This record gives sequence, C-alpha cells and structure tokens, in this order.
Amino acid sequence: MTTEDVVLKEVAPIRVAELTTTASYGSPDIGPAIRSLYPELFRRLHGAGVKRADGLAIAYYEDPAEPDDAVTVHAAIPVTAGPHPGYDFAIVDLPAIRPAATIIHRGLMGDVTRGLWILAGWIEDNGYRPVGYHREIYLDYDPDEAGQGVTELQVPVVKDSDRDACDIRIHILY
Repeated sequence: MTTEDVVLKEVAPIRVAELTTTASYGSPDIGPAIRSLYPELFRRLHGAGVKRADGLAIAYYEDPAEPDDAVTVHAAIPVTAGPHPGYDFAIVDLPAIRPAATIIHRGLMGDVTRGLWILAGWIEDNGYRPVGYHREIYLDYDPDEAGQGVTELQVPVVKDSDRDACDIRIHILY
C-alpha cells in the first residue's frame, strides 16, 4: 500500500444491528472482543427473526461512557428492521461520513496498523484532521481463511483550517 491507495469519499448512513463490549485501548483485546461479538449477534438476529440487509459486517469504536483506558467496541451487521424493545441487541443508524479518508487493507487484522499509519500520513499531508475513531468494513472475511481478509478502513476527516493546531493522532487500536 502507498498513499496513492487512499481515497477521499462520502460514506452513506446505514442501519445496523449491533452488540458492544469494552476492551482495553490499544491492546490485543480488541480483535478477540470483535470476534466474540459476531457469532452472538448472528445467533440473536436469527432468534429474533431479523434478516441481514445487503451489506457487510462493520466494526467501529467510541470512547466509553466513563473515561478510562478503554474503548467501546461495536460489532455491527446491516439490517432493515427498526428498533424494538424486545430485542436483546441494539439497532442504530450509523451516520454518514462526509468525507472519509479510506484505504483497503488486505490480510490479517493484526497487520492493520500499517494501513492506519498510511491514512494518518495522507490526512496530515493533505490538510485534513481526523474526527473520531475509524470504521472497519469487512468486505471479504472468512475466519477460517487466515490472512485472506479484505477490509476498508474509513477515517472521518475535516479540512484543517489551522495547520499549526492539527492533532494528527489516529486512534490505533491494534
């Protein structure tokens, strides 16, 4: 991958069903947390009779309600159903990202840091700054085919009007 692989684009809003957990920030806890959430989410969706919409699995992150050295991990699947009080999972509408700096990562998610650093360099070099954590869109992922995954990394960005005040830190979670 090189910086030429970075694409600035708009990401449409999407409705997802999701489960969340908290994991230590910047540690090896994130991958196992995500991998444990998806089978449980699929089981709960099936039990509730909620069908997947066209689309792929999504992981995204946010700061937890109580500040500490952790991150809230969201494992999400696109759906067309609306929220329902009887569901044992959440249905939320992820907002659009306008714009997002994106790059395609091929291989193990444990090696995703390189793609995030390329994004960080592109963002800084092109006068943007990140605004929040990245999203991971699993375009082609089979847990039985180690190293064969294809994931789009999406970082929300804004044009940086004050280059001297730019904080180009991207939240590296792996």
